Amino acid sequence: MKKRIALLAAFMLLSLAACGKKEGAESKTAESKTAESKTAESKAAQGYKDGTYSGEAEVKEVGGTIKLGITVSGGKITTVDMQNLDREGKEKGEDYGKSEPLNQGLYSIAQNSILGTDKLPGLLVESQDPDSIDAVSGATLSREAFVQAAKAALDGAK
Repeated sequence: MKKRIALLAAFMLLSLAACGKKEGAESKTAESKTAESKTAESKAAQGYKDGTYSGEAEVKEVGGTIKLGITVSGGKITTVDMQNLDREGKEKGEDYGKSEPLNQGLYSIAQNSILGTDKLPGLLVESQDPDSIDAVSGATLSREAFVQAAKAALDGAK
């Protein structure tokens, strides 16, 4: 009987120790998130110089270019004008991805890319930091080019 009580006590101590470590990990995660938040806030607090800045980057693998015009007012990004250009330098639109004969699957992928890429300017205005823009479904390569173009433009605003 004493052995059982000792085993039960040891088991309870191990359980409590495991719970204590988990809480410590959660606490460290919360501290890490708080530090990241403060870093983002300090970046935003530094602000950018007011003005209009431009940048561009190539969309690797599929071709094309992302061109941006970024307006900064009051130290913050207020507007982002984007041109999403194909290999020939034409704005991607309803015909982008069409082929003869029509391959509906590729056309859908191309059109989803445009829809995803169109979300990126709003995300930049919201976040104020190109590095914090998450991937958008269907626009992974365009997102990478968008971030590069935004960084190029904002280099002049520092």
